[in-house]
Amino acid sequence: MPGAITHIAIADKIIELLGDEKFDNISLFYCGSIGPDAIHARPGFSRKDKKKTHLREGIRDAEFLTDENQELFHKRVSDFIDKRIYKGNKYNDFLKGYVVHLLSDELFMKTVRLEYIKAMNGEETTEHGKEFFDGFMFDMDDIDYRLAREYPFSRNVREELYTEWGYSVDGLLAHEELSGSKWFVCNKFFDNKNQEYKTPKYITYQRMLEFIEESSMNIVVQLSDDRLYKSLF
Repeated sequence: MPGAITHIAIADKIIELLGDEKFDNISLFYCGSIGPDAIHARPGFSRKDKKKTHLREGIRDAEFLTDENQELFHKRVSDFIDKRIYKGNKYNDFLKGYVVHLLSDELFMKTVRLEYIKAMNGEETTEHGKEFFDGFMFDMDDIDYRLAREYPFSRNVREELYTEWGYSVDGLLAHEELSGSKWFVCNKFFDNKNQEYKTPKYITYQRMLEFIEESSMNIVVQLSDDRLYKSLF
């Protein structure tokens, strides 16, 4: 799915679209935007663990876009919102960022990932092979390195990420995992000044800039109209 810095850029764009006044704690919103992937900080984590934090247990990537699985995923996201985001919860903005991450991944599956599969198939590679995932991760990391240095963030997002600590997602992620993941992201992308980025092979930097715009606007609509999900903004 999108890389960590891409997720942060989407959160940043949503803040720009909505205005600071829509948030009680912007720093927590940024932290939430990379929350579901914090499972990588869990010792011995498995693919099954990541499916759980992304509310896609029992849903194969190749079957995610079927009507049945889309309905199941939307129901899980709706339940997550209804049960966890409520008036008076000081971590609401973190949880909103978490939901934004989930919806960004969904849109990515419907667009960029399908484009990537098409490009890879042109080289006789299946989406289940090692080459598929290696190529995908190379492009995502390369784009994230560049975003960390060149994207016009509205504020110093590294400082925002380090402003808040101690939050967790009951039943899904411990605060140590969320903190460890955040440290890893900042160290790898924002603090690693010597890392050179190259030219992504299949997913271009420009395409991801377009995706950031597309997904942020799409998510603002999804979370503001009370149709598919309870309005969060």
